[in-house]
Amino acid sequence: MKIGEVSKLLGINSSAIRFYERHGLVNSKDIIRAKNGYRIYDQKNVEEIRLVMKFKEFGLELKEIKCLLSEDANSCGDLVSSMEEQIEKCRQMQSLINDRISSLSAAKKRCTSQCKSNRKVRECCAS
Repeated sequence: MKIGEVSKLLGINSSAIRFYERHGLVNSKDIIRAKNGYRIYDQKNVEEIRLVMKFKEFGLELKEIKCLLSEDANSCGDLVSSMEEQIEKCRQMQSLINDRISSLSAAKKRCTSQCKSNRKVRECCAS
């Protein structure tokens, strides 16, 4: 398949596929080049790109994905560890978001009780 066909099949831009190649996430030595220079992808290449996409959905960083796809990553434990780290990051973000929501809700409540519809913003909620 040409890059456009792979792009359409997977629902991503051709530029994303080239980006994955440039950054070593897709093994470019396995991709055949036609006489006209076009990349020709086989099913193995497509599955490799699909795996990169899946890891990106998990929120893994490119360097983590590259390590996971390397020959040195011989254990699913590596993936599980990366996922545990991502879960912890998400929990921290969730905590920050919850704190922000609480803070905004309290501020809104104070402003609502102090504001009169005819007052200026500078006069409303200033204290």
